[in-house]
Amino acid sequence: MTLTQTLSKAWKLFAENKKYLVLIVIIELLFLTAFAGLQYYFFYPSAEAATRAGEAISKEMEKLPETEVYQLEGLLANNPDFMQAYKDLLTSMIYFLLGTLAAWIIFKGPAWHLTHKSALKKITLKQTWWKFALLSVFWFIATVVVFLLYSLATGSTDTLLPMESSTATDVFLSIIFLVIFYFAQISFALIPAQQTFKKTFTYGWKHAKTIIPAFLVNLLITFVFIGLPFTWAGFAPKIGIQYGTALFAATIFITIILGILALAYTRLHMVVITWQKHS
Repeated sequence: MTLTQTLSKAWKLFAENKKYLVLIVIIELLFLTAFAGLQYYFFYPSAEAATRAGEAISKEMEKLPETEVYQLEGLLANNPDFMQAYKDLLTSMIYFLLGTLAAWIIFKGPAWHLTHKSALKKITLKQTWWKFALLSVFWFIATVVVFLLYSLATGSTDTLLPMESSTATDVFLSIIFLVIFYFAQISFALIPAQQTFKKTFTYGWKHAKTIIPAFLVNLLITFVFIGLPFTWAGFAPKIGIQYGTALFAATIFITIILGILALAYTRLHMVVITWQKHS
Protein backbone atom coordinates (compact mmCIF):
# COMPACT_ATOMS: atom_id res chain seq x y z
CA MET A 1 0.00 0.00 0.00
CA THR A 2 1.06 3.57 -0.62
CA LEU A 3 1.40 6.14 2.17
CA THR A 4 -1.96 7.65 1.22
CA GLN A 5 -3.58 4.22 1.41
CA THR A 6 -2.11 3.41 4.83
CA LEU A 7 -3.21 6.80 6.18
CA SER A 8 -6.69 6.12 4.81
CA LYS A 9 -6.82 2.60 6.24
CA ALA A 10 -5.62 3.84 9.64
CA TRP A 11 -8.34 6.50 9.62
CA LYS A 12 -10.97 3.91 8.70
CA LEU A 13 -9.91 1.68 11.61
CA PHE A 14 -9.77 4.73 13.86
CA ALA A 15 -13.37 5.64 12.97
CA GLU A 16 -14.60 2.03 13.24
CA ASN A 17 -13.22 1.66 16.76
CA LYS A 18 -14.64 4.82 18.31
CA LYS A 19 -15.66 2.70 21.33
CA TYR A 20 -12.02 2.70 22.47
CA LEU A 21 -11.49 6.45 22.16
CA VAL A 22 -13.07 7.46 25.47
CA LEU A 23 -10.95 4.89 27.31
CA ILE A 24 -7.81 6.03 25.45
CA VAL A 25 -8.52 9.66 26.38
CA ILE A 26 -8.96 8.72 30.06
CA ILE A 27 -5.72 6.69 30.05
CA GLU A 28 -3.76 9.50 28.41
CA LEU A 29 -5.20 12.10 30.81
CA LEU A 30 -4.11 9.91 33.72
CA PHE A 31 -0.63 9.70 32.19
CA LEU A 32 -0.50 13.49 31.81
CA THR A 33 -1.64 13.89 35.41
CA ALA A 34 1.10 11.53 36.62
CA PHE A 35 3.65 13.31 34.43
CA ALA A 36 2.60 16.70 35.81
CA GLY A 37 3.02 15.34 39.36
CA LEU A 38 6.51 14.07 38.52
CA GLN A 39 7.39 17.46 37.11
CA TYR A 40 6.20 19.20 40.26
CA TYR A 41 8.00 16.92 42.71
CA PHE A 42 11.21 16.17 40.78
CA PHE A 43 11.66 18.18 37.58
CA TYR A 44 11.12 21.65 39.02
CA PRO A 45 13.58 20.99 41.90
CA SER A 46 16.10 19.83 39.29
CA ALA A 47 15.61 23.11 37.42
CA GLU A 48 16.32 25.02 40.64
CA ALA A 49 19.44 22.89 41.20
CA ALA A 50 20.52 23.57 37.60
CA THR A 51 20.22 27.31 38.28
CA ARG A 52 22.46 26.97 41.34
CA ALA A 53 24.94 24.93 39.33
CA GLY A 54 24.92 27.59 36.59
CA GLU A 55 25.70 30.28 39.13
CA ALA A 56 28.65 28.25 40.43
CA ILE A 57 29.91 27.77 36.86
CA SER A 58 29.66 31.51 36.19
CA LYS A 59 31.70 32.29 39.30
CA GLU A 60 34.43 29.84 38.28
CA MET A 61 34.42 31.16 34.71
CA GLU A 62 35.06 34.69 35.98
CA LYS A 63 38.25 33.49 37.68
CA LEU A 64 39.65 31.77 34.57
CA PRO A 65 41.37 33.46 31.64
CA GLU A 66 40.15 32.31 28.21
CA THR A 67 43.31 30.25 27.67
CA GLU A 68 42.56 28.09 30.72
CA VAL A 69 38.87 27.35 30.18
CA TYR A 70 39.77 23.68 29.73
CA GLN A 71 40.40 23.55 33.50
CA LEU A 72 36.78 24.45 34.29
CA GLU A 73 35.48 20.91 34.82
CA GLY A 74 38.30 20.06 37.22
CA LEU A 75 37.67 23.23 39.23
CA LEU A 76 33.94 22.52 39.38
CA ALA A 77 34.61 19.02 40.69
CA ASN A 78 36.33 20.65 43.69
CA ASN A 79 33.68 23.34 44.16
CA PRO A 80 31.35 22.31 47.05
CA ASP A 81 28.51 24.61 45.94
CA PHE A 82 28.56 23.20 42.42
CA MET A 83 28.87 19.58 43.55
CA GLN A 84 25.93 19.92 45.97
CA ALA A 85 23.80 21.51 43.25
CA TYR A 86 24.98 18.84 40.82
CA LYS A 87 24.09 16.07 43.31
CA ASP A 88 20.62 17.56 43.83
CA LEU A 89 20.16 17.91 40.07
CA LEU A 90 21.24 14.35 39.37
CA THR A 91 19.09 12.89 42.14
CA SER A 92 15.98 14.78 41.05
CA MET A 93 16.53 13.85 37.40
CA ILE A 94 17.01 10.16 38.21
CA TYR A 95 13.76 10.09 40.21
CA PHE A 96 12.00 12.04 37.45
CA LEU A 97 13.19 9.71 34.68
CA LEU A 98 12.44 6.51 36.60
CA GLY A 99 9.03 7.86 37.59
CA THR A 100 8.31 8.81 33.98
CA LEU A 101 9.35 5.33 32.82
CA ALA A 102 6.98 3.75 35.37
CA ALA A 103 4.10 6.04 34.33
CA TRP A 104 4.88 5.33 30.67
CA ILE A 105 4.66 1.56 31.22
CA ILE A 106 1.54 1.76 33.42
CA PHE A 107 -0.50 3.99 31.11
CA LYS A 108 0.98 3.70 27.62
CA GLY A 109 0.89 -0.11 27.73
CA PRO A 110 -2.95 -0.20 27.80
CA ALA A 111 -3.04 2.56 25.18
CA TRP A 112 -0.95 0.45 22.81
CA HIS A 113 -3.12 -2.58 23.65
CA LEU A 114 -6.24 -0.72 22.52
CA THR A 115 -4.40 0.31 19.36
CA HIS A 116 -3.60 -3.32 18.57
CA LYS A 117 -7.16 -4.34 19.41
CA SER A 118 -8.37 -1.81 16.84
CA ALA A 119 -6.23 -3.31 14.08
CA LEU A 120 -5.53 -6.94 14.98
CA LYS A 121 -8.27 -7.86 17.47
CA LYS A 122 -6.78 -11.10 18.86
CA ILE A 123 -4.37 -10.01 21.58
CA THR A 124 -4.68 -9.93 25.36
CA LEU A 125 -3.85 -7.00 27.62
CA LYS A 126 -1.41 -9.17 29.59
CA GLN A 127 0.56 -10.02 26.43
CA THR A 128 0.76 -6.41 25.30
CA TRP A 129 1.56 -4.95 28.72
CA TRP A 130 4.35 -7.42 29.50
CA LYS A 131 6.09 -7.05 26.14
CA PHE A 132 5.59 -3.29 26.16
CA ALA A 133 7.20 -3.03 29.60
CA LEU A 134 10.27 -5.04 28.53
CA LEU A 135 10.64 -3.05 25.32
CA SER A 136 10.25 0.26 27.16
CA VAL A 137 12.97 -0.66 29.66
CA PHE A 138 15.27 -1.69 26.80
CA TRP A 139 14.78 1.58 24.88
CA PHE A 140 15.10 3.58 28.10
CA ILE A 141 18.48 1.95 28.83
CA ALA A 142 19.57 2.49 25.21
CA THR A 143 18.71 6.19 25.49
CA VAL A 144 20.60 6.56 28.78
CA VAL A 145 23.66 4.80 27.33
CA VAL A 146 23.65 7.10 24.30
CA PHE A 147 23.40 10.13 26.57
CA LEU A 148 26.33 8.94 28.70
CA LEU A 149 28.41 8.38 25.56
CA TYR A 150 27.43 11.88 24.48
CA SER A 151 28.70 13.21 27.81
CA LEU A 152 32.04 11.48 27.28
CA ALA A 153 32.20 12.78 23.71
CA THR A 154 31.81 16.33 24.99
CA GLY A 155 34.75 15.87 27.35
CA SER A 156 32.77 15.38 30.56
CA THR A 157 34.70 12.93 32.76
CA ASP A 158 34.25 14.18 36.33
CA THR A 159 30.48 14.66 35.92
CA LEU A 160 27.83 12.64 34.10
CA LEU A 161 26.24 15.70 32.53
CA PRO A 162 27.80 17.30 29.42
CA MET A 163 29.45 20.65 30.20
CA GLU A 164 29.82 21.89 26.62
CA SER A 165 29.26 20.56 23.11
CA SER A 166 29.40 21.62 19.49
CA THR A 167 26.38 22.12 17.26
CA ALA A 168 27.49 19.15 15.14
CA THR A 169 27.55 16.91 18.24
CA ASP A 170 24.08 18.08 19.27
CA VAL A 171 22.70 17.43 15.78
CA PHE A 172 24.29 13.97 15.73
CA LEU A 173 22.77 13.19 19.16
CA SER A 174 19.33 14.30 17.93
CA ILE A 175 19.64 11.98 14.92
CA ILE A 176 20.61 9.06 17.18
CA PHE A 177 17.61 9.70 19.42
CA LEU A 178 15.38 9.87 16.33
CA VAL A 179 16.72 6.49 15.16
CA ILE A 180 16.05 5.00 18.60
CA PHE A 181 12.51 6.37 18.51
CA TYR A 182 12.02 4.94 15.00
CA PHE A 183 12.98 1.40 16.01
CA ALA A 184 11.10 1.73 19.32
CA GLN A 185 7.89 2.56 17.45
CA ILE A 186 8.39 -0.44 15.16
CA SER A 187 8.97 -2.73 18.15
CA PHE A 188 5.79 -1.46 19.86
CA ALA A 189 3.81 -1.90 16.64
CA LEU A 190 5.04 -5.50 16.28
CA ILE A 191 4.25 -6.54 19.87
CA PRO A 192 1.70 -9.22 18.77
CA ALA A 193 4.36 -10.87 16.56
CA GLN A 194 7.08 -13.17 17.90
CA GLN A 195 9.76 -10.59 17.26
CA THR A 196 13.32 -10.63 18.57
CA PHE A 197 15.33 -7.41 18.78
CA LYS A 198 17.49 -8.61 15.90
CA LYS A 199 14.43 -9.17 13.72
CA THR A 200 13.03 -5.78 14.71
CA PHE A 201 16.20 -3.98 13.61
CA THR A 202 16.38 -6.05 10.42
CA TYR A 203 12.72 -5.37 9.71
CA GLY A 204 13.07 -1.63 10.27
CA TRP A 205 16.10 -1.52 7.97
CA LYS A 206 14.68 -3.81 5.27
CA HIS A 207 11.39 -1.91 4.95
CA ALA A 208 12.78 1.55 5.70
CA LYS A 209 11.68 2.96 2.33
CA THR A 210 8.08 2.21 3.22
CA ILE A 211 8.08 2.79 6.99
CA ILE A 212 10.22 5.94 7.23
CA PRO A 213 7.82 8.16 5.20
CA ALA A 214 4.94 7.01 7.41
CA PHE A 215 7.09 7.56 10.51
CA LEU A 216 7.91 11.10 9.40
CA VAL A 217 4.25 11.87 8.70
CA ASN A 218 3.43 10.60 12.19
CA LEU A 219 6.12 12.88 13.62
CA LEU A 220 4.63 15.83 11.77
CA ILE A 221 1.12 15.04 13.04
CA THR A 222 2.48 14.62 16.57
CA PHE A 223 4.46 17.86 16.40
CA VAL A 224 1.45 19.85 15.17
CA PHE A 225 -1.10 18.49 17.64
CA ILE A 226 1.17 18.22 20.69
CA GLY A 227 2.31 21.79 20.06
CA LEU A 228 -1.28 22.96 19.64
CA PRO A 229 -2.06 23.43 23.37
CA PHE A 230 1.14 25.43 23.86
CA THR A 231 0.51 27.54 20.75
CA TRP A 232 -3.11 28.11 21.68
CA ALA A 233 -2.13 29.04 25.24
CA GLY A 234 -0.37 32.09 23.78
CA PHE A 235 -3.62 33.34 22.24
CA ALA A 236 -6.21 31.92 24.62
CA PRO A 237 -5.65 34.41 27.47
CA LYS A 238 -7.38 37.03 25.29
CA ILE A 239 -10.42 34.76 25.30
CA GLY A 240 -10.13 34.42 29.07
CA ILE A 241 -10.02 38.17 29.55
CA GLN A 242 -12.94 38.71 27.20
CA TYR A 243 -15.20 35.77 28.02
CA GLY A 244 -13.98 34.38 31.33
CA THR A 245 -11.59 31.81 32.76
CA ALA A 246 -13.95 28.86 32.17
CA LEU A 247 -13.90 29.32 28.40
CA PHE A 248 -10.12 29.77 28.47
CA ALA A 249 -9.71 26.47 30.37
CA ALA A 250 -12.20 24.73 28.06
CA THR A 251 -10.31 25.71 24.91
CA ILE A 252 -7.00 24.49 26.36
CA PHE A 253 -8.66 21.21 27.40
CA ILE A 254 -10.05 20.72 23.88
CA THR A 255 -6.62 21.17 22.30
CA ILE A 256 -5.22 18.59 24.74
CA ILE A 257 -7.94 16.12 23.75
CA LEU A 258 -7.15 16.73 20.07
CA GLY A 259 -3.50 16.00 20.81
CA ILE A 260 -4.43 12.74 22.55
CA LEU A 261 -6.59 11.65 19.60
CA ALA A 262 -3.79 12.53 17.18
CA LEU A 263 -1.38 10.35 19.15
CA ALA A 264 -3.89 7.49 19.08
CA TYR A 265 -4.17 7.84 15.30
CA THR A 266 -0.39 7.86 14.76
CA ARG A 267 -0.04 4.70 16.86
CA LEU A 268 -2.69 3.00 14.74
CA HIS A 269 -1.01 4.21 11.56
CA MET A 270 2.31 2.74 12.70
CA VAL A 271 0.61 -0.60 13.34
CA VAL A 272 -1.01 -0.52 9.88
CA ILE A 273 2.24 0.33 8.07
CA THR A 274 4.31 -2.30 9.88
CA TRP A 275 1.81 -5.09 9.70
CA GLN A 276 1.01 -4.60 6.02
CA LYS A 277 4.71 -5.34 5.42
CA HIS A 278 4.88 -8.05 8.07
CA SER A 279 1.87 -10.04 6.94
